[in-house]
Amino acid sequence: MQTPPIYLTSSQCQSLLTSQDVIEQIERVVAWDAEGKIRWPAPRNMNMRDVHENHYHLKACILDPLSIAGFRVVAHLSTEENSRNATRYVVVVDAESSRTLAFVDETWSYAQRTVASIVMAARKLALPDAGVLALVGAGNLATTALEYYSKLFKLREVRVVSRRPHTREALAQRAESHYKVPARAMDSIEAAVSGADLVLTATNSGKALIEADWIAPGAVVATLDTAEPGRDYAEQADLFVVDSREQLQKELLELFGAQGPGWVDATVAEVVGGRHPGRTDPKQRALIVTQGMASQDIALAHLAYQRAKERGLGLAMPEGGA
Repeated sequence: MQTPPIYLTSSQCQSLLTSQDVIEQIERVVAWDAEGKIRWPAPRNMNMRDVHENHYHLKACILDPLSIAGFRVVAHLSTEENSRNATRYVVVVDAESSRTLAFVDETWSYAQRTVASIVMAARKLALPDAGVLALVGAGNLATTALEYYSKLFKLREVRVVSRRPHTREALAQRAESHYKVPARAMDSIEAAVSGADLVLTATNSGKALIEADWIAPGAVVATLDTAEPGRDYAEQADLFVVDSREQLQKELLELFGAQGPGWVDATVAEVVGGRHPGRTDPKQRALIVTQGMASQDIALAHLAYQRAKERGLGLAMPEGGA
């Protein structure tokens, strides 16, 4: 008798996966990508918008080392990409039998993967003693990012800047109470990022937030929104790294014109796999832009599925019209 697929909630995923699991899975998947062990569709990302300008995305891939395929389905309001009310599911499929294994709500794991992947990439490009972090934004993604920066870097100082004083003050207090790192809430982006070794922009502004002359030599700027570094820094960065040229090409063209895609120096997989040397000078200023790879979401969903099966978790779903 065939086992029916199971449904996993976001809270179940949170109980099944740790931040260390997330880091390890992402590192593993990036290495597989560098080794050509992931099969991608063409195009990699299907995008639609409705009459309200709400966004719909479909991404997919096959992970040969796990013998699974996966489909990531996302829908969100035009102004609330990171809202907890957004639709975010991963469908995990056995690649040998083509049978569905699980439907996984990735609301929790999405935020984890989003920031873990970009912080891991920052670690690959940062100077060995990088320890001053500037967070531009103080929402859910910035809060999650603080945890991963604290895990992967020996932080000496955290600076937080956001539109609302109470949010930046709360995140600065969290840095001190949870991670024992001296922190300051600041009301100026320029003051926050100037002299910082590590910068993360994580807002929903959809516009340029920084200027190139604010960024110190050797710094690594990471962003979850292609627009936020601004044309100035995107063009002048010594090392511009993305997770996928294909996924970002349309945005780079729209934001920066025909020359935009040519500013990209490497992908994260190329740096990890040694096809690009990454940083070659301590004074180089780096920019990392990521939209997230479906391969990482699918690998995390599969790991949650495996652990759920071991622990008897998940809701069995009817099959065959039952």
